[in-house]
Amino acid sequence: MKIDLGYKINNKFDLIIWWSIVTLLGILIFSTAVGQALLILLILLGLFKIIKEEKAFSIKRPIVLPFVVFIGIRVLSIIFSEYPSLSVYSLNKEIFFYLIVFVFLTELSKYDEEKIRFLIRILIIAAIIASIIGTAKVLLGNVERATSTTSGYSTLGMFLSVIFSIVFTLGRNKEFFPSRTWWLVILFLLLSGILFTFNRSNWITIVIIIFIIGLFKERIILGVLLIIFALMIFLIPNLSERFNEIIHFPQHLSDRDVIWQGALMISDQHFILGFGTRTFKEIFPLYQQLVDKEVGGWHNEYLQVYMESGILGLLAFLWLMFSIYYWGIKTLKHSATEKFKFDLKLAVLAGLSIFYLNSLSGGFLLDPISKVLFFFLLAMASNLIGSQNKTT
Repeated sequence: MKIDLGYKINNKFDLIIWWSIVTLLGILIFSTAVGQALLILLILLGLFKIIKEEKAFSIKRPIVLPFVVFIGIRVLSIIFSEYPSLSVYSLNKEIFFYLIVFVFLTELSKYDEEKIRFLIRILIIAAIIASIIGTAKVLLGNVERATSTTSGYSTLGMFLSVIFSIVFTLGRNKEFFPSRTWWLVILFLLLSGILFTFNRSNWITIVIIIFIIGLFKERIILGVLLIIFALMIFLIPNLSERFNEIIHFPQHLSDRDVIWQGALMISDQHFILGFGTRTFKEIFPLYQQLVDKEVGGWHNEYLQVYMESGILGLLAFLWLMFSIYYWGIKTLKHSATEKFKFDLKLAVLAGLSIFYLNSLSGGFLLDPISKVLFFFLLAMASNLIGSQNKTT
């Protein structure tokens, strides 16, 4: 098969942006440094193009408005922070990178189905390779928990879980997976990597996604995957031990009980805009009780947003989440006759669900890899919903 490196993009500037996005998605889980460099390049090129060509998109579009409001409140929480000298670093370490969403929104809206499939396949290939590397390192005894070449087990687990949910949801779409056999092989490879991260929250979220999507689309495979999942856990001692910690969760909270207790003690302070970003170590009242002194956050994205940006930040964050599911589900029925859009939209919603479910025991907004993947899916969801609204 002949590969068109130009990918039917004639403008050289557009071609640079296209291959920057492709490379970013492919390299993200393997090199944070290269990923960050590409991200900065894309933001600068994308914003330059938007300004030069006077591209305009309404912030009133579903998903876009709550996201813009969330950014605004995060900026306010930096300005009115209790420790501005700490919070100000969020401008270049967090807020600046939010701009990639607007670049993704603009660029993805121009790509046809063939290009979108290519981008999804790049993510899947990257996830497969990362999963194989992580699993091999554990089986060879090099590490105790699967990691990628650049990130820890938590980030790898999140990345693999998101891609697994997308792959699982797209299983019956021949445009993405002509061969059911290869689809099953890919699922097994990704599932192995997720299991060997030994990350309990990822295990739980994956089971939830498998169960929900499986009931509607893959009932037989649902049973098969759950059996494989159970066999691997009970036949591999380390996995069994970790699974027992889920069963006896109250005895294995990993300092979360101390964090929650400390948050409750100061939750009524700075109610409106929070304490400011990056202030955990300065404001946490029970730091000496933590077993892990390296803890630097609230281990819960919802709590993190509330403590840093107050009730306004949390409401904006929840508004964004509600908007994704409300408009996504509402427009799904209108896509029923367009299999590509229907399956892709459902897959994107499944992938975004991993982020929100994992947020109950972790986070993604401060992770340099997870947040880029989230922003990519967020922009794709917005474009899919927006295009559907225009046709209904």
